[in-house]
Amino acid sequence: MKWFTRGNWQWLVICLVFMLVITGCNSNETSTDVKKDGEATKGDKSISIGITRSPASFNPLDRADWSQFYISSVMFNPLMEMDEDFNFIPRLADSIETTDNQTFTAKLNPNAKWTDGKPVTADDVLFSLEMLTNPKFSSLLTSQFQILEGLAKGGKFEGGSFADFSGAKKVDEHTIIFKTQTPVDPNVFKEKIAANLKALPKHVLGNVSPETLQQNPFMQKPTVTYGAYKFVEFQNNQYVALEANKGYFKGAPKVNKLFFKIMPVANLVAQFQNGDIDMNFPDIGSLSLQDYETVKKMNHIKTEDGAPVNYKLVGFNTKSLDEKVRQAIAYGINREGMVKDLLKGAGEVSTGPYAPVHPYYNEDIKNDYPYNPEKAKELLKEAGWDSSKTVNYIVPIGNQELEKAGDLIAANLKEVGINVQVQKSDIPGMIQKLKKGEFDMYSITFSFVLDPDVSFVYQSGASNNFTYWSNSEVDDLLGKGLRETEQSARKELYDKFQGLHVKELPEIGLYADYRLRAVNKRVTVGGPKDIGMLINVHEWDVK
Repeated sequence: MKWFTRGNWQWLVICLVFMLVITGCNSNETSTDVKKDGEATKGDKSISIGITRSPASFNPLDRADWSQFYISSVMFNPLMEMDEDFNFIPRLADSIETTDNQTFTAKLNPNAKWTDGKPVTADDVLFSLEMLTNPKFSSLLTSQFQILEGLAKGGKFEGGSFADFSGAKKVDEHTIIFKTQTPVDPNVFKEKIAANLKALPKHVLGNVSPETLQQNPFMQKPTVTYGAYKFVEFQNNQYVALEANKGYFKGAPKVNKLFFKIMPVANLVAQFQNGDIDMNFPDIGSLSLQDYETVKKMNHIKTEDGAPVNYKLVGFNTKSLDEKVRQAIAYGINREGMVKDLLKGAGEVSTGPYAPVHPYYNEDIKNDYPYNPEKAKELLKEAGWDSSKTVNYIVPIGNQELEKAGDLIAANLKEVGINVQVQKSDIPGMIQKLKKGEFDMYSITFSFVLDPDVSFVYQSGASNNFTYWSNSEVDDLLGKGLRETEQSARKELYDKFQGLHVKELPEIGLYADYRLRAVNKRVTVGGPKDIGMLINVHEWDVK
């Protein structure tokens, strides 16, 4: 189903090779396959993708960080995946069909095989689902599954034996019937279930307990996979090396080796110049604007401005900062100035919780908090703000603009009488602090999701509700929105939700920036995309 068209939006010899390719910080890091000028040499084909965040693991059942999520998806395909035109494309599942919007029949690709030669079956998918929904297993993805019949709030199965679970049943080796608690828009099912459910090898991990699965060595070094590429080696903060899975069920990859090279943002330019990376990954390897202008001038590189599909926000701990103070902070942040000066116009002010290009974005609430420091001071006075208090603000590292934005916000708020202590952190460390409530403010990127349901973030007690926002009317609207299948009626519900969101401000959107893409001209198929970048990675090729 197409909702609308955007229109405007990586062994003794091999190990030695990897040492030469990766560990060096000079221009010869991919020298066995790529010359300094970015042209391919004879021999194995390889592509290197520059990213700025090291994955915490390769667990396909978690989304603690986006590097983990994307790279694991190359080795463990989800049932379906959304492309840049917002269409859900068959991956492990050939098809997902429904006649009543409540019972969904998924047909798995019968040719899908694990790299040890065993078939990928319904038992593997259901094993993954059993792990994911087990109360003893912790994952940021679990709440997405709470739409399935038989699961409790938060997506946990509390009914005893999984054999009694009514939300998913095996029909045959390659067919599973899922049942939701109520009828839902088919896109809700595809986005929450199909796009997040990947198979784990039951014949390898079947005896592992749910409470120890996250720490199992398999999650750092997956030995059996079924995606287009298979795991070779991972060096934290340096690289992830993958090798083509010649038995991939959608066709053997044309490129033999795929590298995700991990580096500071500032190193991306030199890596492009030397031909050591072929492309950036906009979501987890964003180029700074200044660097982008430099890369644009490289003759062997193609560049393209992406669309503002994701946005940056400041989330508030609603337990430590009351509503009036949150509103004062919103007035005190010069978001317009950030777009003009920090982004050089390559972005748009965003209010949230949807990016401006989202089909459910409520135009009526756009920029309800223009920069107004005097209004901010007035609200703080009304709130009885104690100017001697220090606000603890966590900013993730890895995105240069967002880090700069954090410093600008601290400076803006100091002018209105709020002392802000900026604490920069990697994503896993940041998530731990958010879970414990050890913060007053934080910044994060909210990634594009087609379906407007955001109950996993904003519903009271939801696993991703890091703002601790709790509003019964919001809970009701989000619950109705999830059950409503008619698009215009859903729009009305989510418009009301956005009205409450912008009034009570559990968070304030900062800006939606244009995703800056760059790719070496030697790459003939494949390149950076805002959404679904790796869907056709098996078809990627180089000159």
